[in-house]
Amino acid sequence: MSAKTLLIVDDEPELRSTLQELFENEGWSVMTAENGRKALDKIESHKPSVVLSDIKMPDMDGLELLERVYDGGSDTPVILLTGFRDAQKMQRAWESCVFDFNDKPFDAHRLIDLVDSARVHGREYVRSARARFSRIRLSRIQRAAG
Repeated sequence: MSAKTLLIVDDEPELRSTLQELFENEGWSVMTAENGRKALDKIESHKPSVVLSDIKMPDMDGLELLERVYDGGSDTPVILLTGFRDAQKMQRAWESCVFDFNDKPFDAHRLIDLVDSARVHGREYVRSARARFSRIRLSRIQRAAG
C-alpha cells in the first residue's frame, strides 16, 4: 500500500485550502496545484498516491489532465470533482480510467473514504481498466476495418 500523499488540483484557492486542511487533518501529506500543467510537473516529480482534481479549470481541464497522466504511463488513481455532471465528459473520463467522481459541494466523510479507497485499490483498478479499455478499443477498430 502506498504512502498517504495527495495532490489536489483546483483553480479555486479557497477550495484547495479547504481540501488541504481536511486531508492533512486525516494524516495525508498534501501538495496542491492551481492548474493541470503544474499538476503534471508535481505528478512527475513527487509521484503522489492519489490525485484529486476539479474537472472545470482554465488552460488544462481535469479530463485532459487525466488523459495526460495515463498517456505518460502513470497508474496513479485520479478522482475528479464536478459541480455538474455531463454525460459525455463522464463517459470520456471512464474511458480514460478515472477512479471515480465526487460532487461539489462535497460530503467530507464520503470524499475521505473515496480518497482512502483510491490509495488502497486505485493502482490495481487503473491497470485493470486500462487493459479492459484497450481490448474494447481494439475490438472497435477491428469491427470498423470489417
